[in-house]
Amino acid sequence: MADVTTNALRGIVKTLSDVVMPAIPADDPLALQELRMVVRYLNFTRERIDHLYARARYELTFYSDLAAQFTGPLGKSYASHAHALTDLGDRAKALLAESGAAIEEFRNLNLEITSRISATLCDVSDAGILARLERTVVLASAEMTAFERSWYAPLKLERFPDQVRPLGSFIPVQQPIS
Repeated sequence: MADVTTNALRGIVKTLSDVVMPAIPADDPLALQELRMVVRYLNFTRERIDHLYARARYELTFYSDLAAQFTGPLGKSYASHAHALTDLGDRAKALLAESGAAIEEFRNLNLEITSRISATLCDVSDAGILARLERTVVLASAEMTAFERSWYAPLKLERFPDQVRPLGSFIPVQQPIS
């Protein structure tokens, strides 16, 4: 049986736009505004749904790479954190290589990695090491921010949309067959 998710979302959007929206009283602009936001986000979801798996893989790759960048500065002073981050990176590599790994597995491991990164930043008391780690995070944040801007571009929230890189520069994107 064919997956009807995107068609169902399209139908829901049409129903909300053609039936529910006109039924909202004119004296309730907040309800109309909220419904428009719901319709907009459902359209966005329909457009991005086929890319959720690639997004989860990208995020896991990104954060496991960030964790790997922490191990050098941590050195022997914070060996337990370095070891834990290395272990998480190894788990990420194995999961990314696993055929058919569930999207939730990517998300859960990503949460473990980001939590460990946060804990590491909280535990480091050496100002020099902490400065290097913070710089690593700031530099990496530029790339993740660029990805997020690309991901949410269909919502048209960007002030400078011409500066947003295409989603395909981050994850494999196939155009839908018409």
